[in-house]
Amino acid sequence: MDLATLSNWSGSKEELFDRLTHELAQAGRWHELFEARLIEARSRLGLSLTDSPPLDELPEPARSTLENDYTAACREVGGLMLDAGQLREAWRYLRPAGEKRMMHAALGQMVPNDENIEQLIELALYEGIDIERGYGWMLGHLGTCNAITTLEGMAPQLPPDSLEACAAVLVRQLDRELRENLRSHIAQQESSAPDANASVAELITDRQWLFDSQASHVDASHLAAAVRFARVLTHPAVVEVALGLAEYGRRLNPDLQYAGDPPFEELYPAHRLFFLATLRREVPEAIEYFRNQLDACDTHMAGTAPLETLMVVLDRTGHAAEAMELYEQSAPAGVQLSPFAPRLVDLAAKCDGWEHYEAILRDRDDPVGIAIGLLERNKSAKGQNT
Repeated sequence: MDLATLSNWSGSKEELFDRLTHELAQAGRWHELFEARLIEARSRLGLSLTDSPPLDELPEPARSTLENDYTAACREVGGLMLDAGQLREAWRYLRPAGEKRMMHAALGQMVPNDENIEQLIELALYEGIDIERGYGWMLGHLGTCNAITTLEGMAPQLPPDSLEACAAVLVRQLDRELRENLRSHIAQQESSAPDANASVAELITDRQWLFDSQASHVDASHLAAAVRFARVLTHPAVVEVALGLAEYGRRLNPDLQYAGDPPFEELYPAHRLFFLATLRREVPEAIEYFRNQLDACDTHMAGTAPLETLMVVLDRTGHAAEAMELYEQSAPAGVQLSPFAPRLVDLAAKCDGWEHYEAILRDRDDPVGIAIGLLERNKSAKGQNT
């Protein structure tokens, strides 16, 4: 529409907006299209187009109607910008419209390259649209050091499932690097390469000579970080991969075995037991080890990590009732445990320990927790009766 036609428009306002928005869309003038949609919405409601009050000052139903029109305009313009490949700008509109799934689907179709990788990582990882995919892109394009540093910074804010997904990406990447380098070393020594699908545990079995030098087949700091993050893993196949990393790490020269924080000061041996327990192997040994670590630690220095770790081991090995007892005896009153620790309400659900749960929270004067337990208990009972 040229400006002369617009100035001399003689049709209805509905036809005017139809024509205007169509031509703005055709011309790819997305921001102006959005403004036109908002003006159209105000016009339909009989509101001033130049001096309208803020949304929260409008009476109902005008307020709700205008909110819905605003959301629809965001969805329309964001979708058009997605189709045009303008992802970052599209998200400015799709985010207030609550269209994360639309953006998630679009990212799934993207092929990262040097020109778009920064934008893709920003949207997928930092905007939280597809955290696992974004972290994989970062690891593949920006390197392991950047990926580990980023995950260390983001971990406290990530939901548990997203943190686990990122940890799995990191663990699998370190496993691929380690297996590739081990196979190359073995091929040089034995004149033939092992099976490409051989696990780390299989590759290092009966090959102590792999550890004769003071070098590691992957960056030792990367290996240590991957093993630490692997504590959040629960899927057996990925935990098995992490176990292989720990098995490799504990055979390294002591100078390459960095000390961890309690109860993982013996970084690789402690993680090996932790992963084995998660896989329901060597459970008594793991429980005894981490109980001894808890008993021996200075809680003022170590914080709640030794307690939380033993609770996790008990929970993952089918000892939820014991984990509740441990919480009752050892969790400091008024101190909130980290997201790594199992929630007391989940432990109660696993062992049907609702009376114990309520007794613990009554003793700690936690009425909100008691209410949550009551609701969860009733929900569980209804599920059993259906």
